[in-house]
Amino acid sequence: MFSCFLRKGASPLQGYPGYSLCYRIPLRILQNAFCSKISGDFPIENKQDKVEQIRILLRNYGLSDIQISTISQMHPKVFRFHPQNVILPKLKFLSSIGLSSDILHKIIVNNPWLLQRSLENKLIPCYNLLKNVPISNKDIVRIIKRNSRILGTNVEKIAANVDAFRQMGVPQSSISFVMVNHPSLVLLNCEKLKRCVEETLSLGFNRLNTLFVQAVYVLCGSSKETWENKVKVYKSFGLSETEVQSAFRAHPLCMRLSVEKISRGMDFFVNEMGWSPTIVARWPAALFYHLEKRIIPRCQVIKVLMQKGLVKEHQTLMSFLGTTEEQFLDKYVSKYMDVLPELRDIYRAGMIFKNN
Repeated sequence: MFSCFLRKGASPLQGYPGYSLCYRIPLRILQNAFCSKISGDFPIENKQDKVEQIRILLRNYGLSDIQISTISQMHPKVFRFHPQNVILPKLKFLSSIGLSSDILHKIIVNNPWLLQRSLENKLIPCYNLLKNVPISNKDIVRIIKRNSRILGTNVEKIAANVDAFRQMGVPQSSISFVMVNHPSLVLLNCEKLKRCVEETLSLGFNRLNTLFVQAVYVLCGSSKETWENKVKVYKSFGLSETEVQSAFRAHPLCMRLSVEKISRGMDFFVNEMGWSPTIVARWPAALFYHLEKRIIPRCQVIKVLMQKGLVKEHQTLMSFLGTTEEQFLDKYVSKYMDVLPELRDIYRAGMIFKNN
């Protein structure tokens, strides 16, 4: 039907009532609106007025024209809702629970479908459930910022998962930690969540410890194939199955790292530095740091100090990787400048690589 309009220099919406009012909305969205108008699929007569009202409403809540355009591309159905009856109550509610303007804008742009979820059946019940966990309003804002999908989720699903944690002996403090730091866990299928909790307990985790929650999070987010591939990488550098499990218990998130990051880090520590893989298994958090920006420059300095007998050969990785740059320079560079003036150049060589 549009072929007759799509000649050079013509807009398919020229002559369409209210064209001048909606010029800020992407052409594709307005073309769809035009088709709906022609087919009789449009519920409100003055659609162009409604589009403009919605645009003004979103601008009144601080959204820019660019953000509104992004919404129209991601979720064009927003511009078919009634501005006062459907969209405004959601905006008022989200503002009333303590979301800052920046957070509110980010949520609406990234998840505009929230504006179509039922306020009475979805948003308010989910918010009340979070309050009754109990979780402070400040933490509720953190949860929504981390995963705004939780507000539009079936409240019975969230409640079932919270109850599952309680029935399996997980303390209230850990449940609150889950909700704030890993809200995606309570959006899972309840049976899957229970299986992951049981598997975590079988690996020797204490349900009273926050590491238990992190382990559940990792197991729930890992397929069997992905898990086995990462275990193989660790074992390829000389770790046993038991040592891999020990590393997981020490820092569960070490199994969230990509295969590439695990491989590059282990290769450097074991093959370049000549350290036992067991050392890395004891402090797997060392693998989280950027190889070029932190690990290599600092390890080059430590290697020289170890060769000179100025630091212990088996000192912990985190004692020098986990410090700030200022602390590292004071403890491992400036301290030995009198006897090893080349240390600063060794460290700078790594920093030059970093900045390039």
